[in-house]
Amino acid sequence: MRIPPADILGIGAVSGYGWSMDELWSGLLSGNTSIASYSDLGGQFPDPCWLSRLPEGGDPDSGSTRYGRAVTAAADEAIADAIGRGWRPGERVALLYATTGADRELWRQRYLGPEPGSPRRWFVEQVWTTPAARVINRYQFHGPSMVVSAACASGLHAMALGQRLMATGDATDVVVVSADVGFDGEEIRAFANLNALVYDSPPQEVCRPFHGDTRGFIMGEGAAALVMAPARQPGVEAHVRLLGSAMGNDAYHPVSIEPSFTHLLGAMDTALDRAGVAREQVDFYSAHGTGTSQCDEADITVAEHLGKQSVAYCFKPMLGHTMGTAPLLEAVITARAYSEGLLPASAAEPEAHPQLARGHMPHPGGITAQLGLGFGGNVTAAVYEDVR
Repeated sequence: MRIPPADILGIGAVSGYGWSMDELWSGLLSGNTSIASYSDLGGQFPDPCWLSRLPEGGDPDSGSTRYGRAVTAAADEAIADAIGRGWRPGERVALLYATTGADRELWRQRYLGPEPGSPRRWFVEQVWTTPAARVINRYQFHGPSMVVSAACASGLHAMALGQRLMATGDATDVVVVSADVGFDGEEIRAFANLNALVYDSPPQEVCRPFHGDTRGFIMGEGAAALVMAPARQPGVEAHVRLLGSAMGNDAYHPVSIEPSFTHLLGAMDTALDRAGVAREQVDFYSAHGTGTSQCDEADITVAEHLGKQSVAYCFKPMLGHTMGTAPLLEAVITARAYSEGLLPASAAEPEAHPQLARGHMPHPGGITAQLGLGFGGNVTAAVYEDVR
């Protein structure tokens, strides 16, 4: 079944590079990763520990932690961008909030080092719905709101759900926001025990998607937001158009990918079919790109399935793996690439897979396919086209 396309009108981001989309873009263009080695983080953090960490910043009135402030900052930037491009919110603007966890920093403050204060306020601040509710109240949106959690596919899942809310009429417009901030040492050590995350080596030695010798990923923090509206509204200038999307599950294992990749390829083909796009028309492939051996094999399989004409790229070596926020950060970067006519891809070694982008390159528009994967077998695919 075809689902009407949606235009992405506004984008915003908070990343290890800083508190705006411009800082993210400039960081990618610099060619320098946002991942750094940190010492004295306290708790159970390895010392030193490599990660991409949000710097302090944001509006103190938006929350007492970086997590709460980042949600509002990304949403504010995306909404302001959309309004500047001619968007006028409809009667039922939905807000979909994607995350893999609540405010981890706040929980640690409350339960490991409690301070005097109002327990009633504590509870309200720490629940998942509060960051989204702050944005809703700020802008008086009255469409449906929900928290979307599909592990590391969460941000792309939320986009796909937003497209469907507009198709059914439950929403006139959709704001998608995602944040994963405040990971602690216990999480990092536990994740490392799965042989997926690496915390004791720099990214150029660890996360090397499409290179064959990749070892995994380094943790990252981030927030992203975008505004979606029905396509082709008069007087509105979009960054990019979401043509089609698909969601699924490989029903295989809590943390492993089904090795035939049948369901990954099926989700991608379904998204392409809904978009009315043939595989040989795909110009770019936005890979999940965690750098684990399983994900690398899956990404290469999908890239080759799309065809030799598709150029693959990924940003986790630059941003770290920002969990459920990762696919939304990658979506807003893709949207900016269409607007700028430039893809700020990472440099690649000569031995990399031939479809991997070798570094910054012109972005002429065309079609992009994106894949999101998450623990629990979650799979999401999306297809974009330029609007020029």
